Amino acid sequence: MSIIFYLPAVLFLISGLPQMLKLLKTKSSEDISVSMYLLTCLGILIVVINAYIDQSYGILVSNLTSLVLTGTNTFLVIRYKKRPLNT
Repeated sequence: MSIIFYLPAVLFLISGLPQMLKLLKTKSSEDISVSMYLLTCLGILIVVINAYIDQSYGILVSNLTSLVLTGTNTFLVIRYKKRPLNT
């Protein structure tokens, strides 16, 4: 199994971890697009399913890691969105 398949997971962690930490710290996600995160999760999920079917375990592990991080960020973005007040 080639180490090159794990590089995307490391890059996803490096890119996504600061956003997760900021969401947890500020508990605000007003300027973050929920649809972008949902579509990213869907795209990664498709790659995960394909890697599982093809038994490409390096790609599977790498993208599962990315899916967990992106899924967590998606959850936090939805959780910390301000809802309009009913008046």
